[in-house]
Amino acid sequence: MYRKFLSGCLLAMTMAACVSPRVMEVDPFIGTGFHGHTFPGATTPNGLVQLSPDTRTEDWDACSGYHYSDDAILGFSHTHLSGTGCSDLGDFLFTPAVGEVQEVDGQYVIAPLPFSHANEKALPGYYTVRFPERGVDVSLTATAHVGVHKYSFTGAGKRQILINLVHGMGEPEIHEVSVTQLGADEISGTKVQSWWIPQRGVYFNAKFSSPILQLEKKGSTQVLLTFAEDVKDLTAFVGISMTDEANARTNRIKETEGKTFEKIMADALLTWQNKLGVIEVEGGSENLRRVFYTALYHTMIAPNLISDCDQAPFYSTLSLWDVFRTWAPLQNLIDPQLISGMIDSMLDSYDRNGILPVWPLAHGETWCMIGYHSIPVIADAWLCGIRTFDGNKALDAMVSSSNQDWTSPGYNKYGYVPSDLYGQAVSETLEMAYDDWCIARMAENLGRKDVADEYYARSKRYENLFDPATRFFRGKDSKGNWVEPFDPLVKTEDFTEAVPWQFRFFVPHDVQGLEKLMGGREKTQAALDSLFTYEALELTDDIVDMTGLIGEYAHGNEPSHNMAYLFTYLGQPEKTQHYVRRILSELYSATPEGISGNEDCGQMSAWYVMSVLGFYPACPASCEFVLTSPIFNKATIKLGNGKTLTVKADKPEYEYISAVYFNGKKLDTMFITYDDILQGGTLEFKLSETPAAEI
Repeated sequence: MYRKFLSGCLLAMTMAACVSPRVMEVDPFIGTGFHGHTFPGATTPNGLVQLSPDTRTEDWDACSGYHYSDDAILGFSHTHLSGTGCSDLGDFLFTPAVGEVQEVDGQYVIAPLPFSHANEKALPGYYTVRFPERGVDVSLTATAHVGVHKYSFTGAGKRQILINLVHGMGEPEIHEVSVTQLGADEISGTKVQSWWIPQRGVYFNAKFSSPILQLEKKGSTQVLLTFAEDVKDLTAFVGISMTDEANARTNRIKETEGKTFEKIMADALLTWQNKLGVIEVEGGSENLRRVFYTALYHTMIAPNLISDCDQAPFYSTLSLWDVFRTWAPLQNLIDPQLISGMIDSMLDSYDRNGILPVWPLAHGETWCMIGYHSIPVIADAWLCGIRTFDGNKALDAMVSSSNQDWTSPGYNKYGYVPSDLYGQAVSETLEMAYDDWCIARMAENLGRKDVADEYYARSKRYENLFDPATRFFRGKDSKGNWVEPFDPLVKTEDFTEAVPWQFRFFVPHDVQGLEKLMGGREKTQAALDSLFTYEALELTDDIVDMTGLIGEYAHGNEPSHNMAYLFTYLGQPEKTQHYVRRILSELYSATPEGISGNEDCGQMSAWYVMSVLGFYPACPASCEFVLTSPIFNKATIKLGNGKTLTVKADKPEYEYISAVYFNGKKLDTMFITYDDILQGGTLEFKLSETPAAEI
């Protein structure tokens, strides 16, 4: 059973004095199956280190290094991506062995370690697995910059650790690799590689609880460490840095020196207990609470702090195309300090590179995905009262970034991105029109009317690709001609990870304008209905991202995420409530396959968290939420400003809202603002089995 823990975990819980149910209800294996691309290993909130088992390094489902369908582990590496659709990291693979390690074609080889999921357990900050056939048990924990391994040997023979310095997801080009022994129990190493980003340097310093009897190298990429045969338990403290080996050593010493594995594990569990305590839910089934707290946990893994422990905080792993939609608005409420640190990092990147980040990883830029989605993150934070940064400087950076060819190819020259000149043209145009609106909103707030007027006008550019004959957005070439042929069910280069259906309604900033293009409210309602009722796609290799289907709605990918909420804008809130509840119940579950697409650094989970709570940011930077029916009797949210919001639902088994009260006053709309939420108090829902005739 999930609630049974191995002795090391029990010891850690004792040392932590009390581990709350919310920590025990997190299941890090949720999302490790299907295409969730999450990892089960040990990490701390927004930490640099993600120490986790690797079961594969190739194919799309190797993005996190682990897939639940596998039955053997290659070893344990120190950095992993959480839920992405691209692969990288997996730095410094440690693999334990008992007895002689084989040498094949000039390389040390340890056969993958067969394991059973029955012998595998995980909690936030802790992972353990037993390998009875190999005579070794492995437990992992972490601090922000240090991965800590504990190997318990039961077999007879040499105790060995094979370190593969060149290991990771994908096929990186290696520029530099080295390892040095610094003392009887200490080694240090370097790797510089190019894969998703160029010239990524990562460094480690490892100290062991027993002396190294022998260190053998194969070329510069492998190190085999041998320890005494009578060693029963071996602990490795592995400091990681993105700066150099000296900082890796400093990170290790400052965060783990003088501490045991059990103490570090207890500290990690306690850190997560405090972090997850930002939201307390009551009621609901055990599985619902497990899905909820696992989702909340997943929203707290990325972005990652890549600065060293004695440096000013700097955040990377910013999956901005995904997280601007729900994750960032959630953090504005519960962790504004994190958002503030992120924005400081974005503006620092702008100062260094002359452009705001697109999808940064480590110290580099992947240039992945489309649009310029640093902008809604910054604008939403500013407009919602996070004023820790220079607003005018940020606005200047936003305007500059929006006008650079890399982020807006052809967009400013033609008023849309031409399909014959650039890929993903329709998706690019729609998303940049929304980003432009975010710039206008912030400029208006700052009193810069000239900028606001220009960007409000630019935000209407989505109209240039609307075809009134088909009532879909379509590709247009540089001469103004529609791209032929057009089929809304066919994936083309004009759309990003989608067919035309999934971008048909992506005008979050101007639903009334979209209504007008569609021919009025009734036609828009009918079109939105058909998104959820039209025949579902048959998935093929070229549309692998379009998962979690209800009709043409694809919850497994982010462009669909606000669309169930659009019904409320169109005067049909009961349909929002129905489809949101259906998505929650059908497309999330307490299983390894329980996330219906790439988790994407917290976005899929943030959608769940906010929808469960009953208010959702369908248009970030609008400073309002759409209301929907909560699924717990009570949720207590500790807001970042020190106040508390309590959400109550009288009959959460029902999906329809009959009335909503905020601090005792009945609301006459299905929207609530950030300013209201930040007052704290009580948001109370009266739910019913059937749709209300009127709110």
